[in-house]
Amino acid sequence: MDDLVVAGIDIRSGSPRSKKRPTYSVSIVRGEDILFEDEEVTLDDVFSLMRRYGVKILATDNIYELAEDIKGLRRVMEKIPPGSKLVQVTGSPKGIRPLSSIAKEAGLPSPSHRDPLGTARIVARLAQRGIGIEIVAMYPETRVLITKNRSIRQGGSGSDRWRRSIEASILSEANRIATELDAANLDYDLYVERASGGLKRAEFIVYAGIDDVKRVVKESSEWTPLRVVVRQSWRSKIKFPSSRLSPLPRSRPIIVGIDPGMSVGLAVIDLDANLLALKTMRRASRSEIVEEILNHGYPVIIATDVNPPPKSVVRIASMFDSKLMVAKYDMKADEKKRIVADYEELKGIRVESSHERDSLAAALKVYYRVKNLVSKARLKAKEEGLSSESDRIITKVLKGTPISVAIEEILAEREEEREVRELTYAELKRELRRLNKYVRSLNERIDELKRELERKDMLLMEKEREISELRRKIENLEDERSRELELDRRISVRDARIKELEQELERERWRGELLRSQMRQLASSSRQVEGVKLIVLPSLSKEKIDELGDRASEGVLLALDATGASTGVLRRLKEVGVRAVLYRGNPPPKEFIERARTEGIIVASLNGFRISWSGLDPILPSEEALRLLSTVSTESKAEKIDGRSELDVLNIIRDYRMTLLKAVSGGGESAEEVESG
Repeated sequence: MDDLVVAGIDIRSGSPRSKKRPTYSVSIVRGEDILFEDEEVTLDDVFSLMRRYGVKILATDNIYELAEDIKGLRRVMEKIPPGSKLVQVTGSPKGIRPLSSIAKEAGLPSPSHRDPLGTARIVARLAQRGIGIEIVAMYPETRVLITKNRSIRQGGSGSDRWRRSIEASILSEANRIATELDAANLDYDLYVERASGGLKRAEFIVYAGIDDVKRVVKESSEWTPLRVVVRQSWRSKIKFPSSRLSPLPRSRPIIVGIDPGMSVGLAVIDLDANLLALKTMRRASRSEIVEEILNHGYPVIIATDVNPPPKSVVRIASMFDSKLMVAKYDMKADEKKRIVADYEELKGIRVESSHERDSLAAALKVYYRVKNLVSKARLKAKEEGLSSESDRIITKVLKGTPISVAIEEILAEREEEREVRELTYAELKRELRRLNKYVRSLNERIDELKRELERKDMLLMEKEREISELRRKIENLEDERSRELELDRRISVRDARIKELEQELERERWRGELLRSQMRQLASSSRQVEGVKLIVLPSLSKEKIDELGDRASEGVLLALDATGASTGVLRRLKEVGVRAVLYRGNPPPKEFIERARTEGIIVASLNGFRISWSGLDPILPSEEALRLLSTVSTESKAEKIDGRSELDVLNIIRDYRMTLLKAVSGGGESAEEVESG
């Protein structure tokens, strides 16, 4: 320990919780020599001094003088040079003791609040003697998962090729991400699930914040065949290896066997080969493994049967400053089964999985190698009357210290402790009076702070009531404002609709007026056209024919849609006296046309006939009417129906002549004259 460089610090001014940057007094010692001291430096200066002088332990009496909270303390741990430790000499938060009491027990001067540099020097000397608790940092972790996108499926005969293609793509993407993480100098562990085409699944545990990882790894979209997800997996935290004041390390020494892989096997045994823990941790991160180990003690030896050891196991061993023991050759399955089977029979336990078996076999293999050394060290400790210190002696021995040297170091430490206990009664009495006075001042300060706290609580309650009232008023105002906005919106919508309807009404009025004007113009300019009036029907149905009444026999029917005509309609046409039907577009049914021919009703298509207009009325000109008659006269020459000649063509011509007579009524001829003519 004479060559161990230790830095002790004590806060001088400011606080990590204040806006003012805190400053510290620092003392760097090696053996009995003081290498460097300064009354006022920043924390960044301390880190620079640690690198310059090769400081292995940074000691303080209160770790929260370095940072405001756990998050800030983690940043401090990240800035400490590799291989260095942070130690709180007053113990862990669960078992903290006054610095003055510890200094007295160690035979050092009592620290003074007025002398931060002296306090820093005392803290450094205490840590130099191995007093205090080491703080172990659990760093933040981010998981990067690469799998097949289950929302995209491929079926059919090519499904096997599709699966192998996806597995190859996962392998390629995992290699690419690993290259990117290496280039960004981000530490990670990789777990993979292999498949015939490549990888079925890959998961990176990156020991960095999610923001740092997302600068390197990009998540995939939901429409790609691969699914790349980045998520924060674990918050950073600080853990103390032991909850009581002890020299470093003073918690129970243990041997840990690790079987790395997708499922990590973890076996923890003590120095008597008693099983403390045996479990399988699926895709476990280093921090999860470290926390599980610390729940059972402080590892002296980390063992694994994988040679060369994975970097995750190497780094876990370096975090604990433990000795890493690796099998010189890969243990065969039969050897592992034999070692574990003998241990199961001896301890009455049962190993559940191959991962647990491999980790336990590695731990037991190491234990059997050091068993004689442990027994010898324990026997020597008993001979020297140091049975209570056997764990500390064995820990030193397993880390490479000879048994005799380890015993001498423990004896020297106990001698120092004995000298501390030989303080005179007068010194203890003076110290007690000083402490009583200090306690009284603290109690007075506590009472004063309690009164101040009560006053602040009353003020806080009053302010909270005011805030609640103001919030209620704000909510009412917001509700009222929302109602006003909604009312304004509805009024705006209504006004816009009214304006739109008014404009539409004005357009319709203008259009109606225009149509009325056109109708008046047509009516006034209409000329008398000679021919047969066409009565327009939208369809040939009984209802439409009945609506015509007596007008049905005044002219020729024009059906805009005759496809639905039936024999019942034909009977109705005959009853009302219709003699001819024109249709537009598709013809009526063939049965209707044949039946109409036998009934003497002309049925013909409007195509090929010219229509004239008399005002708003459609007229079939006389020559077109004659042509209509001529088209059907040849078909019905031989047919006689009810004693009448073919389709009453003469009657139709007579009607036409009477129409001409009316047109020339000014000529003085009577209807009889025209008829006789």
